Amino acid sequence: MRTKQKWALTLLTALSAMSCGDSQPVDPYQSFVDGSALDDKFKPRKGCGARDKAGALNSALCYQEVKAWFNGEERPFYNLSFVAKSTSLPDALLPAGGVTALSYDFPDGCKPGKAYDQRTDTYREDRQYSVFDTLPLGSTASNAPLLLPLVRVKNWTGVSQYTCNALKNDQSLKDGVFGGSTDDSDTLSVRAVVDLTYLPVTPSPTANPVVTSWGWYKGLLLAYFDGGPVPVADNGNVKTMDGVWIKPTTSGALPTDPDARLLFQARPGEADWSPVVRLREAAAASVPPNPTTLCYAEPCPEGTVVMSQVTTYTGVLFLAPKPQQ
Repeated sequence: MRTKQKWALTLLTALSAMSCGDSQPVDPYQSFVDGSALDDKFKPRKGCGARDKAGALNSALCYQEVKAWFNGEERPFYNLSFVAKSTSLPDALLPAGGVTALSYDFPDGCKPGKAYDQRTDTYREDRQYSVFDTLPLGSTASNAPLLLPLVRVKNWTGVSQYTCNALKNDQSLKDGVFGGSTDDSDTLSVRAVVDLTYLPVTPSPTANPVVTSWGWYKGLLLAYFDGGPVPVADNGNVKTMDGVWIKPTTSGALPTDPDARLLFQARPGEADWSPVVRLREAAAASVPPNPTTLCYAEPCPEGTVVMSQVTTYTGVLFLAPKPQQ
């Protein structure tokens, strides 16, 4: 999104700041990420929790929390894109080694700057945001790669002396403008960049606030939903967990609809948990009414979904649990 000439000017600005007495280098702020350029999977969906009398979703676009059953417990979460079964994402585990997008975290902290004023400040200076090296930008090319909300998270250490959010560009880290280096960390995570223009600054009193994390890309501010670390199996593939979508008879229904009924194998923190879900579908008439739990060992308790009877694989769902209050 930036030419080599613009980056050279940016680097010169940062280096000039280093030569001014005790001044620290600061990556320049370049506005925020244009959400309209993101891949469609990362854009807001219509619905906002309501259907009209004809059963159609509200036409308003938004990001919102929805609820599902996580091993018998109802919890809120965010749908972070659904990829239907296809030749580009077959019924197989994803190779973790194929994920090349990077996001840098700063575990040593940073030097707090001025107090945040919502009226005048674009970003906070009380914590350092993550820095991304790429964006999930949409493309109409027939050979465009499949974009998934998966990144490799690395820790960058040795920069805690800088004011929070002085670091905004991965290239300045790699070029040694701020010093420091990465440690041995390399964690696969779900981080879905979203269009922050659809995130309300002041939510409606009756609406649940949307909880996002914040980051930078080449000096551009971004927001993302954080699904957390993704376990990797011994064979190097992404470890998924099972999920079942109780498919309604409504024509055109999707598992990402705000009123979709979803059941997941595990809760966050349990052994089988993963934010990457291998999703199956079951017709509403083929399962007990209002089930909350998946059952693997028959005979199964009454009111559970018997997994041996749910064989239709429908795709992969990426999710982020909403932090518990």
